[in-house]
Amino acid sequence: MAADSYGNDITQVFVPVTGAIGFAPAGTTLPTDEELADPDLVLPAAWKKLGLLTEDGGPEWTLEPDGDKILFFQDGYNLPSGLANAQLVAKLAQTDANTQLVVHGKTPNANGYITIDAGGHSLEFAMFTEEIGKNGDIRRRTGYATVSGTKEDKSERGSVKGYETTFDFRRDASLNNEHLGQAIIKAA
Repeated sequence: MAADSYGNDITQVFVPVTGAIGFAPAGTTLPTDEELADPDLVLPAAWKKLGLLTEDGGPEWTLEPDGDKILFFQDGYNLPSGLANAQLVAKLAQTDANTQLVVHGKTPNANGYITIDAGGHSLEFAMFTEEIGKNGDIRRRTGYATVSGTKEDKSERGSVKGYETTFDFRRDASLNNEHLGQAIIKAA
C-alpha cells in the first residue's frame, strides 16, 4: 500500500513481533554498517544471545540529552551539554549462564553456584539488538554498554520470572564518538 491522500502509509509503521539481544566481551569489534544492513547477518562466535525475553520485555530505549545546555551571552544561542542518557532496558526470561554473566558478572560453577554482589559489577559488553517488525522491516543497534541495574520480577505461580536489566551505553570512537550504530533494513 502506498501513502494515502494525507501522506500516511500504514505499511511503514514498525510493529515489533520478535527479536534478539546479543552480547560479546568488551573489546569485541562491533558489526560494521554493511554487516548490520545485511538481512542475512550471522554474528561471529564471540557473540552470545541472551535467549528469550518476557512478553513485555522487548528492547526499551531511552536516548535523551542530559545536563543543562551551555548558554552564551547572546540571547538564543546555546549548545547541548554533550551528556546523554543512552539506555536499553530489557526483561530477560532465561536463567542460564549467559544471563547470569550479564546480570551478575559471573557464571555459575559446576554446582550451579555463584555469589552475588547486589552492588553490581563493572563488566562491559559489546551489545547487539535486533527487532523484526510485522511488515518485515528489521532494526538493529549496536554499541558498548555496562549493566547499571537489574530488578527481578516477583515470583508468581505460573508466570515467567524476568530480570529487568538496564544497560548504559557509552560513546565510542568506532561510532564517531556517539553511543549507537543503527541499521534499518526495509522489507523487500
